[in-house]
Amino acid sequence: MLAAPFYLGGYFLYIVSLTLVYSLSSFGMNILTGYTNLLSLAGASFFGLGAYGAAILMAKYGFPFIVALAAVGLLAVIIGVVIAFPALRLEEVFLAISTLGFVFIFAEAAKSFSSLTGGSSGLGVPPLTFFGFQLGEKAFYYVTLFIVSGLLLMGVNLSHSRFGRAFFAVKGSDLAARSIGIPAPRIKVIAFAVSSFYCAVSGGLYGVLLRFIDPSIFNIFTSISFLSMIIIGGLGSVLGSVLGAMFVIILPQLLTYFGLSEIQRSVYGLAMILSLMFLPNGLISLPEKIRGLWRRKGA
Repeated sequence: MLAAPFYLGGYFLYIVSLTLVYSLSSFGMNILTGYTNLLSLAGASFFGLGAYGAAILMAKYGFPFIVALAAVGLLAVIIGVVIAFPALRLEEVFLAISTLGFVFIFAEAAKSFSSLTGGSSGLGVPPLTFFGFQLGEKAFYYVTLFIVSGLLLMGVNLSHSRFGRAFFAVKGSDLAARSIGIPAPRIKVIAFAVSSFYCAVSGGLYGVLLRFIDPSIFNIFTSISFLSMIIIGGLGSVLGSVLGAMFVIILPQLLTYFGLSEIQRSVYGLAMILSLMFLPNGLISLPEKIRGLWRRKGA
């Protein structure tokens, strides 16, 4: 990964950077759905919050990129906690439907506050600078790699912490978790907060990478893409989040290369069906699946 800018051209380096960015959003969704079994579709709204928030702070108020990224991450945590309290009164599909409403609310807000967001015309995002010097795509790639690697490492540590174990306990059985003293409602609120943070930071990186954002990007299909990443890659796994992001980002490029770009969504749907049928634990379970087939063949 460190050597990628030296052997990849501009377009392919962009694809790798985009995959890194989406890995954070994928993990953010995984915290809710994969770790705590909460089906939320609000990922696109926090992704958009991060993109617009960082862009506005940088372009209109002169915030440095890292400060703007940290600010939108903190704002997303606060909003995530506020959303969690009413949303947690619902379960399963009702929770998904209620959180989907925030995607529509965000899209309409982005269109309405045109003085800040540029409305339907979109908003240009300033490039990454360092002491007044504009950094190129290679420098931004390394910044993205550093941030994503650090946050995913934090995710691994979180998975093995007492909070991570509490997440999985709540996923297994809310009632059983309560019976052994785990405050399930508090754990779910924390999961919402962490998920919101990762999606917002990912959005901030996404805006700077594309240099332009508009409300149409942050829609229901974006949330479904995040959901498909964790189903295909593997629920409750940091590596599964990365593998899912690789699949969802790289596959369209291959389809476009072979002139099949119009069937992207159909391929996503088929991949999710096949994943649930033959790899219910996602791509991360593929090596174990192959080893099992090999052992049965040998026997």
